[in-house]
Amino acid sequence: MVKIDIVSTLQRLISGIDESIIIFDTKGWILHASDSLNRLLNEDDLMNRSIYDFIEGNADHVRLWLENLSNAHFKDVKLNMLRNKHVFPARLIMAAWSVSDGEFIIMASIVDATYIERKKRDLLRKTLTIEQLSKSRKIRDGKLNEAIYEILEMSSKAVQVERVNAWLFNEDATLIECIGNYDTSIPGLVDQDSLPRIQMPNYFRLFETEKIIISTNSMDSEITRELRNNYLIPNNIHAMMDVPLRIEGDIIGVICFEQLDHSREWTLQDQKFGLIAAQMVSLSVETNKRKLIQQQLENALRQEKRLMIETNHRIKNNLAITTSLMRMQLDKCKDDFHRSLIQDAINRINSIAALHDLLSESSGAHRIHFESYAVELLLGLQASLSDPNKPIQLVYTIEACEISSSLAITLGLVINEAVTNSYKHAFNEQSVGMIRVDLTLKGPVGQLIISDTGKGFEPTAKHGQGLEIIEGLAQHIEAELKTTTNAGSTIELNFRLR
Repeated sequence: MVKIDIVSTLQRLISGIDESIIIFDTKGWILHASDSLNRLLNEDDLMNRSIYDFIEGNADHVRLWLENLSNAHFKDVKLNMLRNKHVFPARLIMAAWSVSDGEFIIMASIVDATYIERKKRDLLRKTLTIEQLSKSRKIRDGKLNEAIYEILEMSSKAVQVERVNAWLFNEDATLIECIGNYDTSIPGLVDQDSLPRIQMPNYFRLFETEKIIISTNSMDSEITRELRNNYLIPNNIHAMMDVPLRIEGDIIGVICFEQLDHSREWTLQDQKFGLIAAQMVSLSVETNKRKLIQQQLENALRQEKRLMIETNHRIKNNLAITTSLMRMQLDKCKDDFHRSLIQDAINRINSIAALHDLLSESSGAHRIHFESYAVELLLGLQASLSDPNKPIQLVYTIEACEISSSLAITLGLVINEAVTNSYKHAFNEQSVGMIRVDLTLKGPVGQLIISDTGKGFEPTAKHGQGLEIIEGLAQHIEAELKTTTNAGSTIELNFRLR
């Protein structure tokens, strides 16, 4: 009697619930089933049937629980059940009530897990697709056509639609151009004509809302009415999901998922995946643009370097011709004064030519290693100015540094003038002597000291031609110039590196 009362109470309790509810005893015999459960199992009447009749395979885990209810009154299991002899995944949630000593009745909810399993598989498929696309070298390397094909093909499989395509607006947004159209029935990307704004102004205005455009039944939808005759019908498209493409917040186009033959409901998972696929397309477009810009810059840089190298090579050749012509005039000189003037000019030209020689061989067209330039310059001066009857020693210490070509040529001319002056004027009455050239670096400042052990210069000679040239060169690079004439002469130049 107690058992009957409890069953009646539970029946009244669940009578208004639209769920698949069942009441059975510890032997599995069904005492009551809701109308929803009858529909779920496709049965007219479940009374006097056993729950085990509808469990596919081994049901021991349910039977053992029913036989040991004294220890547990609640159980949630996943199992396979039968409907018209067809198997479907289900979830059985059971709760037991004690009706007398050792006797129980069980109320359970049966949930068809087919949709849940399908949803899980759908989520797993989309997740794996996103993971694969995130590792794509085609996207990362900016190979636009290959990247677009990969994204569209994998998106088609992930969302399970027949067509996926990507579109970009032109500069003035008067039309939208297809950059990739994937169709499962045709290998490779399919050609697709551009769509002009003038033919579908309302559809274009939808993009300005920056929202996903969804049509479940595109043929009859108001939002896609403008596409019906020239796009939907020719391509047999019955449902669409258009997701905006953005770069730095601006809409640049759209990725469109298209269902053929029948209408379709677009799930929240579909929309979230569409947003990620749109990001992948936008990344591919942006990476490709950056790659093209980088290539243009690299090409321009290579061209600039070639032009600079060619220019320096031509200047070097022209200076060499000029030097040769001056040497011809040097041989015709009839006195030492004019011979000295021409030789000084030749040395100055050689100091400039040595720089252009390095620049024509350098990979960096505007900067050179000053140590190599200075050493070559000093060796050239020593060869042209040394006198076997007056062995003057030329020593130098040049700290390695890379400086601009304009600074290098100025310092080279200073060295040329100072060393030439020392060779020609510092040792008139001496048979031996030494000239030193030292370049040291102190952070952003360089110090050039050129000294000799000669007689020094007279105060009245301080503004001779050589020193005037050095003063002008120092002003040109905004350097601090100091000259002293104790125990020989010293020229000190402090300048900023650049």
